[in-house]
Amino acid sequence: MTILYGIIIALSSALVLISVLFLNSRNKNAATLMEQRKTISRLKFEGIRVRITTHFFFNALSTISGLTTQTGIIEKNIKTLLILLRKSVDNIEQLIIPLYEELELVKGYIELQSLIVPDPFIISYEVQPGLNLNSSIPAMIIQIPVENAIKHGLLPLTGQKILRIKITNSSGRLNITIEDNGIGYLTSSKRTLGAGTGLKVLYQTLDILNEQNKQKIEFLIREKESASTEPGGTIVEIKIPNNYSFTLS
Repeated sequence: MTILYGIIIALSSALVLISVLFLNSRNKNAATLMEQRKTISRLKFEGIRVRITTHFFFNALSTISGLTTQTGIIEKNIKTLLILLRKSVDNIEQLIIPLYEELELVKGYIELQSLIVPDPFIISYEVQPGLNLNSSIPAMIIQIPVENAIKHGLLPLTGQKILRIKITNSSGRLNITIEDNGIGYLTSSKRTLGAGTGLKVLYQTLDILNEQNKQKIEFLIREKESASTEPGGTIVEIKIPNNYSFTLS
């Protein structure tokens, strides 16, 4: 009987110890997740500060103010500038947003950049008819590649500049492609040191989200094939499984 009591006490103690360890591990995981969220928020803020710089605002406002005889266009572009800033700040704490909201932000950014980027600048949007625009996606997953395409690929390019954004849903996943005819990923990466703040934000966000899923979000950057020896541009491919869970545990 004494042995039985001893076994019961030992098992009880073991269960208590396991429970304590489990709770400590859970609390530690929660603390780690919170810290990761804070890191991403900080990086997003730094990214916004870097991308939407005083220089960018002065350029945009100078271009807008040059349209003094076109009051309607001036008002429209100032509103776009303010919406872009507001949405960028609002999304600092958001890991996930609806696809339509990301597209609104991207279109606003491109609209303002088109005032600054030398012509000819051609923008193409190809969204599959009937696509669910309420689909959840990681915040800035389209915006950051678009910004990089313009800043690092197209601005240094002489001549016609082309930017294409294509979104479809097939093979059980949402497929997003950002393509430009700029100076090429390899060439542009030599002009800058390492991954920019924007890409760091994306990679850390995807690392956190992918840990929760068997099927992963794919984010690929590659050089666009060219018939000549000159770079043909850059292609960014994003593949998000339809059954992907954005719930963090």
